[in-house]
Amino acid sequence: MVPQSTNGDFGYAERSLAPDLYVVTYVSPRLPATPEPADDHALSGEKQRVYDLALWRAAQLALEKGYPDFQVQKESRDVNVTVPTVPGYAYAPAPLFLGHCGWDCDWPFGLWPYSYYDPYYAEQYSRTHTVGRITVNLTVKMLSKPADDALDAAETDARLRKAYASASFSMTRAGY
Repeated sequence: MVPQSTNGDFGYAERSLAPDLYVVTYVSPRLPATPEPADDHALSGEKQRVYDLALWRAAQLALEKGYPDFQVQKESRDVNVTVPTVPGYAYAPAPLFLGHCGWDCDWPFGLWPYSYYDPYYAEQYSRTHTVGRITVNLTVKMLSKPADDALDAAETDARLRKAYASASFSMTRAGY
């Protein structure tokens, strides 16, 4: 839970639209993702965490401004995933067999002049180099009186502080 200006790459930021209306943004660091969109790039849990961190900052902001409650009027949860292209490999011809030509005698010295593409390596490369960034934007209205769909700022701050105060984003990949 750091301001975005501290590290410039990820964290929270807020912008005032009116004295009691703010846009709170939280951007995650680059996180390991999977290239398959069918499973939400394996980022659904992190998506919820980034939403909670944006909500926590909204609760902190409400308390800082002296408002006991706040209401999320609009939200967006965006995931930007970068799936890299596998670098092409053009190996220099290498001897396939020393001595008698036992494989392709049409090429001099048993050399294979074509580039090589390994689909297993391509899959592993995509799995280990795919990254995602999550951005959550919340438009938050600060309230001086409780409303039906409002959140209590102190209770939300305490709940999310307990859940995320010592948490950090993990850069390890489960299962890989």
